Amino acid sequence: MRIVWVSPHCWPDYVLREDGLGVKSQGGQTVVMYQCTIALAEAFPDLYVDIYARYEEGEQVETEIHPRVRVIRVPLGPTDSYFPKERFWGEPIEGFVDEVERYADEHDLRYDLVHGHYADGWFVAHQLSKRWGVPFLCATHSLGIRKRDNALRMNEGSAEELEEKYNFAVRIACEQAALDDADRICPLTVEEGDYIVEHYGADPAKVSVINNGVVVSEFYPPEESEVAKVRRELNLGPDDLPILLIARVDPRKGQRELIEAAPLVVERVREASGKNVKFLFIAWVDSPLANQLERRVDELGIREHVIYHPPVLNSEISRFFWASAVYSLSSSYDIFPIVMLEAMASGLPMVATKNGGPSEIISPGEDGYLVEPTDREELADALVSVLADAAERQRLGENAHRKVVERYTWTRIAERTMEVYREVLG
Repeated sequence: MRIVWVSPHCWPDYVLREDGLGVKSQGGQTVVMYQCTIALAEAFPDLYVDIYARYEEGEQVETEIHPRVRVIRVPLGPTDSYFPKERFWGEPIEGFVDEVERYADEHDLRYDLVHGHYADGWFVAHQLSKRWGVPFLCATHSLGIRKRDNALRMNEGSAEELEEKYNFAVRIACEQAALDDADRICPLTVEEGDYIVEHYGADPAKVSVINNGVVVSEFYPPEESEVAKVRRELNLGPDDLPILLIARVDPRKGQRELIEAAPLVVERVREASGKNVKFLFIAWVDSPLANQLERRVDELGIREHVIYHPPVLNSEISRFFWASAVYSLSSSYDIFPIVMLEAMASGLPMVATKNGGPSEIISPGEDGYLVEPTDREELADALVSVLADAAERQRLGENAHRKVVERYTWTRIAERTMEVYREVLG
């Protein structure tokens, strides 16, 4: 079986670069497209995957990331500089479809199925499906309607300003056309599948949930020498309990919510256990929002409890999980964040937003807690429940690790993906 994975803006081989993630729109989706295709190839020896992406000068046309998985770059728009995915629509992405077809013809490649990721990948998969007469799938990583409505709700700009920035109208129209014709729609969660049915009118019979996964061996067991080292680097004492949050500084990522709950957490944990709480923000960079949040920390009188840490390499993230006591996913909404699985795989209890994917993953009281992050009392109560009792913290963390091993390894996700492929191909 030979299949196409496609999302023009996504370069899965950037996972192999020390500084590859966090630049040029490379993030969680990049990890998924790298790890899942490799897991598929490892699990199914007769499977070959070609991942088509946008070419930019200085990049290789072909990059092998597994003996049967390669990234193939073809032109889309200008190639002499970074080209934002919001500008793909229209002539640039239509030309990209032509380039993919041309490359396949020149190399005598025939594919059985096309798996599109994100809106740009859906468009390409839809067009290739019509040209090649093969089925196509749409895998969600973000939805235009939801992103637009959330941005309006968070007052990120007027409708006109957001349209100018994100090209929502054409993106949503292309999403709708692809979803109408897709042979299968693969959301990350049941809730997201229900959202697609409700807001895009998709056929429920075409919806097949495929979760994200994690490479457990990268996060467990903890390396005690690294734990001690990173705690020294962060000036953490033996009585310090860090609450970890790894995310870009963004109104939707929960830094503000955690800061507002911080005074309550500090006071209550000190009263209950005598321990000292620290708030560890990873990927902190200088920005207007970051400066605003830093001023709020000072106003609340909790500066000594907050650690601002710059972005770290993907290969170093596990150290910060190991050195922490609990992970706070206090974002307003999250579909299915990989960082949640990474924290759980590390044996870290979760306190996560009940809005989105975490509610389908976390069992409250068993491996973490679900909260409304804008309710600072509720967020604080959950964090205190974890931090004030070491035995409870260990129990929750062990259960979290066990759940990931049982359900969310990339091997299991690959098996589920192949199950869907076989259903589509009959």
